[in-house]
Amino acid sequence: MQKMNEEQIFQQIDMIRQNTLNEMEGLSEQEADQMPAGFNNSIRWNLAHIYTVQYLLLSNYGGKNIETPSRYPELFAPGTKPADWEGEVPTLDKIKQHLEEQPAKLKEILSGQLDDKATEPFMSQSTVGEILNFTLYHEGMHVGVIKGIKKAKKSV
Repeated sequence: MQKMNEEQIFQQIDMIRQNTLNEMEGLSEQEADQMPAGFNNSIRWNLAHIYTVQYLLLSNYGGKNIETPSRYPELFAPGTKPADWEGEVPTLDKIKQHLEEQPAKLKEILSGQLDDKATEPFMSQSTVGEILNFTLYHEGMHVGVIKGIKKAKKSV
């Protein structure tokens, strides 16, 4: 089996994350919480969900000890939605900070371990690197949803 090109994967993470962060440009707290008809989640939820799921998958399936900020799993894990939120939710600035810091943290935590066997396969992804790679697809999907929300808001 061929080893993953670690440097290339971390470069892709940086590039994809920059695209995600670009979607936050000029976004207000109010805009981040709007949910046009046809959408179950807000831009705020999608942004924090990207961050949360990347860590949850690597922790739960990859066996890596990565802590997410308290409340993020209960607010932003798969199956959650803004309609169920109670109490304070993270500000856009806080979410942006987490998203900005995550690529470097991933590199620090996972360098030299991408070929490690996952503790449990996730959707047939059986190494830490394969799971990490899947999170890039996941992030791209949610950036597409964010763009859709923005477009739907403009046409209202």
